[in-house]
Amino acid sequence: MFYVRNALQEGSPMRAHFDAMWAARRYFGNTDAQVLANAQAAGYPIANVQGVTDRFWAAFDTQAVELRNTEDGMEIVNDLLTVQTVLPVGKTVKLYNQVGEIDDTVAISIDGQAPYSFDHTGYGQDGDPIPIIQAGFGVNWRHFQGLQSEGIDLALDSRRAKQREFNKKLVGLMLDGAPNIVVEQYPSQGLRNHRNTKKINLGSGAGGANIDLTTATAAEMIAFFQGPFASLVIANRVSALDVLWVSQEIWTNLGKVYVENGVTVGTVRDYLLRFIRVRDIRPTFALTGNEFLGYVRDRDIVTPLVGMPVGTLPLPRPLPETNYNFRIMAAMGLQVKNDAAGLGGVVYGANLA
Repeated sequence: MFYVRNALQEGSPMRAHFDAMWAARRYFGNTDAQVLANAQAAGYPIANVQGVTDRFWAAFDTQAVELRNTEDGMEIVNDLLTVQTVLPVGKTVKLYNQVGEIDDTVAISIDGQAPYSFDHTGYGQDGDPIPIIQAGFGVNWRHFQGLQSEGIDLALDSRRAKQREFNKKLVGLMLDGAPNIVVEQYPSQGLRNHRNTKKINLGSGAGGANIDLTTATAAEMIAFFQGPFASLVIANRVSALDVLWVSQEIWTNLGKVYVENGVTVGTVRDYLLRFIRVRDIRPTFALTGNEFLGYVRDRDIVTPLVGMPVGTLPLPRPLPETNYNFRIMAAMGLQVKNDAAGLGGVVYGANLA
């Protein structure tokens, strides 16, 4: 999703996207140099200015990696990048097959002639779209001339402000999808609202667990995580979730000291991790109040779909006094999978209506 060194090995899908981005930048550099050369040949009075250099782009790319950790919720996105799926930018939806049933006859005999079937399995199909996210920023052409001696601070500061807004949208896409995007009947959905996410209603009423994890006692939390939570996880044949993200309010409650038989055994979190089907519990500001989100970190269960990693691309300039305009672009979505039996490994809990 981001151009980091360990993802750019030769032959990798991410490297192909990186090379394409630099080709677009070189194209801009070549055309801009030609615009300036033509203007200089014609005696254009403002044409004697240096164009965008590789140092300029290197500063942009370094900043993009630095900013990827500044937005609430990016810690969830970054954790899932180890199981991202990188695709061609022309791919607008990622489909996958759900293997169906097959005849269950398995013969055991001495002569090896017992009858058995030669059927094949059936398939279901599901998929998720990969929309494009983009935002723009620019630098006035006169200011850019001044930047030749002052550095590229204005461009970097403008990009920093816009990148933060871009990252907010990216996190929102990963958590809740984009309600306006539907491709080939498949809606854009995120970790919290995906049709294949297994949901637990923590609220009261019919079907609700009737627990507020921000104020619940240690005994109440133990009963919940070993009761309704464990039942859902077991029903989906999951041995343990790799990460359970919780709101800061729940995290504070989990940090209380737990005393058993008069002996302090650590925090409530420490105690829970010994007995519940979760390998790690982490806090995030992307969740609030009585809300948690967990998953098995496996590409067959959940994967960010990357059709174009986050990159900054320039727009061509037809005249020397045309402003320098840039686009921050990415093509990405999220796939949460179910198998043919409807089993999955992403869990979301909140006060659900």
